[in-house]
Amino acid sequence: MNAPSLMKIKQVRLAPHHHASLTKHTRSDGRGGTVDFPQFVELVIAGYPGEQSSYLFHICGDGEAADTWHETQEDALYQAEWEFGVKPEEWTVPVAEPF
Repeated sequence: MNAPSLMKIKQVRLAPHHHASLTKHTRSDGRGGTVDFPQFVELVIAGYPGEQSSYLFHICGDGEAADTWHETQEDALYQAEWEFGVKPEEWTVPVAEPF
């Protein structure tokens, strides 16, 4: 049996009027330390079919990504607005596609 695919729900390209992330996102440097992510250029909200929770993916220009889990899609939208200044009307709804 195949596991359900994570599906894109909303996406937005970050623009000059958005501010830099107010949250510090880091990743392992492979040597026991951490490094900051490069600048994020896009956000994607994705979720599993039939589930209320959502993931907010922070995507860098090179394709590297960080994500945060949110209990609801509305919580993910709120996080994006607080963290980057993305307004609800700026999001686009992609054709249902796996992410």
